[in-house]
Amino acid sequence: MKTKKTKSPTHRSAASKSATKKSAAIKKVNEDEKNAYLDGVVEARGFRFGLHEIHAESDWEYTKKYEEWMRFIYVNGRFLDAKTKELILTGMLTCMRAPTLHIKAHMNAAVKVGATSDEIIEVVELCGQWGGSLAMADGLSAWRLQFAPHLPDIFDKVKTKKYHK
Repeated sequence: MKTKKTKSPTHRSAASKSATKKSAAIKKVNEDEKNAYLDGVVEARGFRFGLHEIHAESDWEYTKKYEEWMRFIYVNGRFLDAKTKELILTGMLTCMRAPTLHIKAHMNAAVKVGATSDEIIEVVELCGQWGGSLAMADGLSAWRLQFAPHLPDIFDKVKTKKYHK
C-alpha cells in the first residue's frame, strides 16, 4: 500500500509562490492605474468623491468597466452638450433626493459649463413641482386607502367643468 504524502499547512508550492508574486505585480500595476483613474475622474468630471476611491479599491475590474461606460454616456458629448447633461443630472439627483453635496457637485459642474443660477433654480423648482408633488400624491393615495377609502383616488375625476361648443 502506498501512503499518500500530505503537505503541511505552511508548505507552499512553487506555483502558489509564483501566483502570489504575479498577484503582487498586478496589484502594483493596478495602483498606478488606480491613481491615473482617480486623477482622470477629477479631470473629466471636475470633482471626485470618496466613493470613487472606495470603489476602485473594492472592485478594480468593475470600476474600469464602469468608468468606460461613464465616459461613453456622461463625459463624451454624443448628442447632448455638457450644460444640458448637468442640468438634467441636477434635476434627477434632486428628484431622487440624493445627498446635498452630490447635487451641489453637479450644480457646480453645470455652472462651469455655462449654466446660470436662474437656470438651475428653475430645474430645482420643476423638481419640486413634479418630483415633489408626485411623491406627495403617492403618499396621499396611500393615506386615502388606509384611512379614508370612501374618498375618490387622487386623480379620479370628481367633477368636470362643462365647456360649451
